[in-house]
Amino acid sequence: MLMRWDPTDVDHFRENMSRMWSQVRDDWNLDNTRPRTHLHQIENGYMAEFELPGVNPDNVNIEVDDQSISVKGTFPASPLENDKRAGEEFHAVIGFPTEVDPETAQADYTYGLLRVTVYKATGRRKRISINAH
Repeated sequence: MLMRWDPTDVDHFRENMSRMWSQVRDDWNLDNTRPRTHLHQIENGYMAEFELPGVNPDNVNIEVDDQSISVKGTFPASPLENDKRAGEEFHAVIGFPTEVDPETAQADYTYGLLRVTVYKATGRRKRISINAH
């Protein structure tokens, strides 16, 4: 039986593998310079959470496109000797399962938890007329 090939299947596979490996890194603490992340589905969109205790939100860079969210910054200095994250730069990327509208993204930072809400793309089409000369 022949099946129709959808080129976005490769993108979905890549995103799922990336999400799976990032979860393994989180669970096994393989990457201390990457903040713990969580992605929740909400009505008509997603909420991405990044655990950034002690990080000044003014020093965090957030970029959202139609497929993913990227958060970069620097962990603050720490008086603890064995704090491996102190002063280290961090970078976390979360891929969305479906296309989102980056223009709807909003970020809130409370008690070390950065929450970014973004809504799914509407897929609206615009009908245009033809100007004949």
